[in-house]
Amino acid sequence: MAQARSWRLGSYIAIAMLAVVPPTAVLAQSNSGFLRDYSQLTVQKDVKGAERRIWVNDTVRWSRYERILVDPIVFHPQPEGTAQVTLGTLFDIRDYLNVGIPKAAAASMPLAAAPGAGVLRLRAAITAVSVDKSLKPYQIIPVALIFTAAKRSAGSESYNVKLQLEAEILDSASNEVLARVVREAKGIEVTGDEPVTMKTARPQLDLWLAAFQEELALRAKKREP
Repeated sequence: MAQARSWRLGSYIAIAMLAVVPPTAVLAQSNSGFLRDYSQLTVQKDVKGAERRIWVNDTVRWSRYERILVDPIVFHPQPEGTAQVTLGTLFDIRDYLNVGIPKAAAASMPLAAAPGAGVLRLRAAITAVSVDKSLKPYQIIPVALIFTAAKRSAGSESYNVKLQLEAEILDSASNEVLARVVREAKGIEVTGDEPVTMKTARPQLDLWLAAFQEELALRAKKREP
């Protein structure tokens, strides 16, 4: 038993040594490839005060657009369920956004059924829903590492849930990209092997939808009367 505990502690230390990577490398690893370019994204706060990585084409005349076409929300890459994040939960999250995003968009401008002149196009993908069990920097300190190992063995350790959405807005006629954004959930946690559920994810999804609705409304107000 003592040998097994020693092996687990040694494993945590080895993982910790490998886990120290520069912040830029972490950001690069979180990019799914759904967006065509991530190089211009910068961290900015949205209207709700939440940070996200975003780029907006500052030459866009938003007044040209009167309607918006919302593509169905997809997964990128295709998901594989786990014991903690089941396919059922993944599909529930996707379906919730497939209802919520068009509803939020319609509060600011009419929805379009097809591409065309004066029509924006929104394409978005769920690019991560997972439980992050990697060691955090403060857990790499030797004394903290011992407590972390004990808590994990007892199943009482809390883990962050990574929930990420990537989206871009285009001119539906020319396919010119007008804006890109990567949103990652903050503050969602589960304990031990507790499964992620819609109840876990819904508060964050609602915050994203509310921010999207307000920000689109601000763009819509720039339309000429």
